[in-house]
Amino acid sequence: MTDEQWNSMPLMIRLSNIAGEVKRCVDTRNNFMNGTAKKDYSQFYFDKVSNLISLTFKNDEKNRKREFEDELGELQRFLNGDADSSYIMRYWNQFALASDKI
Repeated sequence: MTDEQWNSMPLMIRLSNIAGEVKRCVDTRNNFMNGTAKKDYSQFYFDKVSNLISLTFKNDEKNRKREFEDELGELQRFLNGDADSSYIMRYWNQFALASDKI
């Protein structure tokens, strides 16, 4: 998907897609930590989330980017073992649920 195609989607759809990548990041870390998976792909998904946030708010005139960068920091705290998955997903689930109503 090109940058132009990504940015042509409604904001809530883009945020829902980012939330999906956050969930994949959390799930792959949890699966690795509990021994369900042999490899931890969470850094791949973290990088994807970071890139999508940057792309979504590249020309941010309302300073919304800062909020999402803060949440990216919280996701990093999860990967460092300083926050749990339910804490992370409480924020991101609102976007997944909101896209269902569009």
